[in-house]
Amino acid sequence: MDPIDQLKNEIVRSGLHTAAQTDDRFVHGAARIRAVGIDIMANVDPELDDRSDLDSAVLLTAIERLLAITPAQWQLIIDSIAQEIEEAVGNQSLEETTDLRDDLTLSSTVVFHDAFLLSFAAPKQFPDSWIRAQLDEDLVVVDVVVDDNDDAIEVVEFESYDDLLNHLSAAKNH
Repeated sequence: MDPIDQLKNEIVRSGLHTAAQTDDRFVHGAARIRAVGIDIMANVDPELDDRSDLDSAVLLTAIERLLAITPAQWQLIIDSIAQEIEEAVGNQSLEETTDLRDDLTLSSTVVFHDAFLLSFAAPKQFPDSWIRAQLDEDLVVVDVVVDDNDDAIEVVEFESYDDLLNHLSAAKNH
């Protein structure tokens, strides 16, 4: 069995993702981050091109750690992201007065063996951009980047998991 399919099967068995699928060299599916209280697109990148082995136990543990993050840990992450962006902006005047902490909305995640990538929308502060935060394996923010939406992946929202599955099935058949 292909290692990526094996990883997908282990993620499905664990119950960490809903409707897990494989695409290229990733596993993706919906997952709930308890601290945020929303379902997001959760991607798992086993980095097969860069690694000689696939350690699914490490990846499953990383997924569990991210999904089980506490509200206090989540607030530290949000504060770190906002602080980095505020420091980068400096004294530039802003038209929007909404606090960035209140504007950040988690859109998707990527789990790696030893890191996490979180993608946020901030529709009031950065309506034409994505905010990407890289976390280390201890869920500490190590890098924050504001990406232009032109370079970003299109986000598609679905009313239900059935709608998501229908979309994925239709895309697979084309």
